[in-house]
Amino acid sequence: MTTLLHEYARYNLWANTRFVERLCIEPDHVLDAEVPSSFPTLRKTLLHIRDAENAWSCRLQGAPVPWPANDRSDIADLIPYSKVLCDLVLGYDEGLLLETREFKKLKGDPQKSTVWRMLHHCFNHSTQHRGQLITMMRALGLEDIPGNDLVLYQRSLDA
Repeated sequence: MTTLLHEYARYNLWANTRFVERLCIEPDHVLDAEVPSSFPTLRKTLLHIRDAENAWSCRLQGAPVPWPANDRSDIADLIPYSKVLCDLVLGYDEGLLLETREFKKLKGDPQKSTVWRMLHHCFNHSTQHRGQLITMMRALGLEDIPGNDLVLYQRSLDA
């Protein structure tokens, strides 16, 4: 389990970085163009990923969760938060992954979960929204959509 979650943490950072690097070259009117999705723009989707990853990092550390993570709207701001999450996970061993954490949901309701389930959800959540980014980019007519499948990441390690 440790190897798997360490790989997911690295993959998540890699995939988020690919989207940020690709979309940083787009003008604001493209990043802020509305497209039907869970979040109406590319920027809002990326910032939601940032805010969610920060929330899970805070919960894992027993810290209060600021929502949003900050007031900045620069999409590159996602990367430092993904890096913090990745570094945190890489410090976890099997015993720590099996521990249970108590935390509060955003609305204040108490919750508890094992660390590995919290991470599994967090990485799956980011993957879901990256899939939405692809659909939004296609709807906006953008090209050079970054491949972000896990297998592409794994192959990049073997290259």
